[in-house]
Amino acid sequence: MKRIGLVLCLLGCGEPEPVVSGVPQTPEDAAERRKAAELRASPAAIDAAYERAEGVYVDLRYLGGRSYTGVREEVEAQLGAVLEEEELSTLDGREVRLERGTLRVVDGIIYMLDIPLPAPVRRTEALALLGLPAATKDYVLLTTEFRLTNSWGYRRIRFFRTERDGQQVDRVEAWRFVPMERQRTGK
Repeated sequence: MKRIGLVLCLLGCGEPEPVVSGVPQTPEDAAERRKAAELRASPAAIDAAYERAEGVYVDLRYLGGRSYTGVREEVEAQLGAVLEEEELSTLDGREVRLERGTLRVVDGIIYMLDIPLPAPVRRTEALALLGLPAATKDYVLLTTEFRLTNSWGYRRIRFFRTERDGQQVDRVEAWRFVPMERQRTGK
């Protein structure tokens, strides 16, 4: 009987059960971790941690669809100083001409970027210069341009050819959304 009591005593005084790391101990811990993850993924945190990748001329992925006032410093760092601003129709917002490109803003959001490239390049090189993956789906081939539709969050990306039948492009126009389409669909 004494032995059983001794065994029970030893079992009761053992190490606590192992804890699996990464599994929240209480619902409060889970809520705190979720809140911290949301803060790290917030636009303000992303903006604070943003650094343009080496070799990217203008980062379309970062600038398109963002608040113009929120990224104005980065816009000027990548596209140069503002040369002129012009109010367009109510639907189209305003156009901002900079030293190395043009952008359009509606409701405070950058929806179009028109970027002359520093030198003529092939489409894949142009994509890399603009911070986009080089591999893509099929292009629409037109007389004066190549066009991508609904790629990387952009409604339309146009690559303007240097020659009618050439493969090199010297300018890219990227539309995050088209204001008239947005008005019709209500998005």
